[in-house]
Amino acid sequence: MAVFSTNDANDQRLDWTISLYGGVALYRRTEILADDLDWLGSSGYRIVSFEAANWRTEDQMHNSLKADLSFPDYYGKNLDALDECMWDDLVVPDVGGLVLVLHHYDQFAKAGLSGRSDERSTAEIVLDIFARAARYHMLFGRQLLVLVQSDDPWIQFGKLGAVSAQWNRREWLNKNREV
Repeated sequence: MAVFSTNDANDQRLDWTISLYGGVALYRRTEILADDLDWLGSSGYRIVSFEAANWRTEDQMHNSLKADLSFPDYYGKNLDALDECMWDDLVVPDVGGLVLVLHHYDQFAKAGLSGRSDERSTAEIVLDIFARAARYHMLFGRQLLVLVQSDDPWIQFGKLGAVSAQWNRREWLNKNREV
């Protein structure tokens, strides 16, 4: 069953528009964010807000996400564990949806925490994980949206939630492709 209708698309409904562009939206002005949160709340979305300015370390971020998103005790407090919990343990309501709001995310991004072995920052990797989780949950008809407030009007992140073409399941292993 489709999450949205043709009318939702034609009307440029807020949640449809955010989902169309990957489930993550940037906000500078808090009054615009507040208006959109009012609409989402009145449309049945559960809203969970985080003060990302308090995340000076990756551990602080993980502790905050674990507590407010009710991740299990075995949550490993690393980016791989976050990725897994966003798919397997995050509760996204079937009706309405879930909105994660990250206030002052530019301050977390400026903390300069390095991510994995690539050159992306932890802040960008977290948004990438959230964008992929938004797509995953949509496959089950559940809406996960991430609203990112930044005081920096120039903040940018690379492509979020990008996927590459994968080998089909029967040829996924090299030996099955005669490699």
